Amino acid sequence: MLFAASAVPLTQSVYGQLTPQQAVAEMGRGINLGNTLEPPFEGGWNNGPAQEHYFDDYVTAGFATVRIPVRWDEHTSDASPFAVDAAFMDRVEQVVDWGLDRGLYVILNTHHDDWIKSGYSNPTLRARFDSIWVQIADRFKDKSEKLLLEIINEPFGMTKAQVDDMNERVLGLIRQTNPTRIVVYCGNDYSASANLMAAAIPDDDYLIGYYHSYDPWEFAGLADGTWGTPSDVAQISAAFTEVSTWSANNNMPIIISEFGAVREADYNSRMLHYATYVEESVKNGIPFQAWDDGGDFEVYERPQRTWNDIRDILLHVYPDSPTRLEAISAKDTLVSLSWTNRTTFNGTMTVERRSEASDFVEIASLTGTHNSYDDTTTTLAGTFYYRVTSQFSTGPKKYSYPIRVAVQPTSRSSFGSGPFPIPGTIEAEDYDVGGEGLTYHDTEPANIPGAYRPNEGVDIEPRDDGGFHVAYIESAEWLEYTVDVQEAGIYEINAEVASLDGNGRFRFEFPNANSSSITVPDTDSWQTTDSVKATVELEAGEQIMRVYIFIARPFNIDRFSFRRITQTGVEDAEAPELDVALELYPNPSSEDITVVLTHERPLARVVVYNVLGQRILETPVTGLQTTLKLDKLAPGTYVARLVEESSVLGQSTFIRR
Repeated sequence: MLFAASAVPLTQSVYGQLTPQQAVAEMGRGINLGNTLEPPFEGGWNNGPAQEHYFDDYVTAGFATVRIPVRWDEHTSDASPFAVDAAFMDRVEQVVDWGLDRGLYVILNTHHDDWIKSGYSNPTLRARFDSIWVQIADRFKDKSEKLLLEIINEPFGMTKAQVDDMNERVLGLIRQTNPTRIVVYCGNDYSASANLMAAAIPDDDYLIGYYHSYDPWEFAGLADGTWGTPSDVAQISAAFTEVSTWSANNNMPIIISEFGAVREADYNSRMLHYATYVEESVKNGIPFQAWDDGGDFEVYERPQRTWNDIRDILLHVYPDSPTRLEAISAKDTLVSLSWTNRTTFNGTMTVERRSEASDFVEIASLTGTHNSYDDTTTTLAGTFYYRVTSQFSTGPKKYSYPIRVAVQPTSRSSFGSGPFPIPGTIEAEDYDVGGEGLTYHDTEPANIPGAYRPNEGVDIEPRDDGGFHVAYIESAEWLEYTVDVQEAGIYEINAEVASLDGNGRFRFEFPNANSSSITVPDTDSWQTTDSVKATVELEAGEQIMRVYIFIARPFNIDRFSFRRITQTGVEDAEAPELDVALELYPNPSSEDITVVLTHERPLARVVVYNVLGQRILETPVTGLQTTLKLDKLAPGTYVARLVEESSVLGQSTFIRR
């Protein structure tokens, strides 16, 4: 960039000094302001309206670019001349200015305007989309050259020819008022790198190509299994090399403007996944904007103005950062760590640790030749997080990705006579004996109701029908139980829960498997329970089961029951029959989903919940097949439940792409 923004008035006469190559060199590490301006109405999904202090926090953290997805459909007239609502245009300009005023690169696009993707052959809809872009280009023509305009986000459903036509036509419209502003284009479908490389390259000197990657989707989008073998990493590296080579051969600068993995994916795998994408982006000179939607892909915790562990990966991981960090052993008196150094120029290294409720602190300073460390300062069992940093005399401090380590106790025991057998029933209040950080985590030290186990921090309350339940639950709390699985197999878990408002979310975690996320229904009472279900495949033998609370949305937990199931029924002869099974297809889906039942339930209805446990869609069943309309849903993970009166007959998870 030849001129500093503070030294030259922001008028069109000075624009054109910034080339796409210069922009790519400066855009660096970025983030998305997702699920904010792209709902039908701002604040309509899992986030509130955008706030100016977000951009202060982006700058303070160290990000250079913010991508602002915007949906225009609900704010644009359906009749010619297709005017965009003036107040909405003002609001978009305000948010864009918050970023530009702080010296950030800002990318503004059309996002979730799916009407043009499904109806591109309709000349009226094309005219409407063109009009939107004419108005955007005119409104923003006098902004800083650091504002980039992205033609469309993920044009799934459109053919290559249609997207090539859109890119050429919209680019021409933008050029009428913005002759040298950088425009960002993509290929068709979900804007993968292969789609970008296949797309026609418009004849223009101020273009940047973008692509998205959530590969492999089974892990990054569906939280299935683990990720991170050398082969897994090599596949991502090869994909970056391919698109980087294409970029060089075609003299087309590129960015990767979305990537990430859902927070319900295995933690250690997810951290390595993010680190791999960052390393490859930096190594190949490709600026990135990580997807942050404040939900499944959250990085910036907006209400608290804090960040989770992904921030430091995005900002401080390099191709020569320490890598392959792992805990060789983890007992409450010794945690042995090892890692791989990828440079011989490490001046000093540090080992850092945090607990569930604290920030990272340095616990050791080492010379640059070290590749292992024994932590003997951990005197309590529980869950801890470790990372390693390296720094030479000059240059930035380089972080490894963090790992989560379950530090095994030397002094825990089952509550009662021994491990709980599975199949069987476990009362929630009968978690293992051991204490805070070892057999449970509670956000405050007192048992607030004071019942059953008054000297421990878990909040236990009497039930009106006798017995007790766990209450006053907070997000990120957990309980652990020693169980003995009698026989390997697939087990159904029935959890009895109660909630005045519903929408809490939790899951069951085992050493080798996790259940799907479970959403708590509204039982209209703190005492009246409803049964919610999940399945998990378990190995035989004694093991630790953790009940982990993702989102509290206050609820109480009474008990858990396990039964072993097969494809044809229940192996326990005394167990009740299986409920109605739901099959959803296509899954994932970008449009509608068909719900198929194993047999008819004419009085039932299908209720859809989002990842926050909010009930967002409900439709009656119509025979054996029912159609769910997804046009008003944001992309993400959802739970579909078959409900009859107050009973949940079955549920299944689906992905809205």
